[in-house]
Amino acid sequence: MDVRYHPLFERWLEALAGADEEVFGEVMALLGALEQHGRDLEDPARDESHPIVTARYDLHALRRTPPTQSTPYATAAPVLRIVYGICRSDDSSEVAITLVGGDKTTLGNHWYPPHIAEAENRLDQYCRQYPQLTPIVKRGNR
Repeated sequence: MDVRYHPLFERWLEALAGADEEVFGEVMALLGALEQHGRDLEDPARDESHPIVTARYDLHALRRTPPTQSTPYATAAPVLRIVYGICRSDDSSEVAITLVGGDKTTLGNHWYPPHIAEAENRLDQYCRQYPQLTPIVKRGNR
């Protein structure tokens, strides 16, 4: 799957690279798995990604913890999530746009609502900049 980075996600990734080389390596392994396996990451045998059911767009979150095939040694904090959206391109292929990364260790699932809203805003912004991409809207939303 073609994976693209929103500029603000790239900034987060660069900050992570400078702060923790090991965690950065695990995040890069997750991003590589997304590129290689696409939607198959949601397979229960892999479980590296999960859909975000409350989002209006087809958003998903990569997980660093608990351990996955891509991050087998990620047993401790930070509990990182990388929110990405799926878009359809003019040629009908799917493209993943990485939108938001963050640590939900202290907030737990309360981390999601503000970050989902931010991810949706960033996806709208990205698709305005690249009009050949259209975010996939879930059924029943807008």
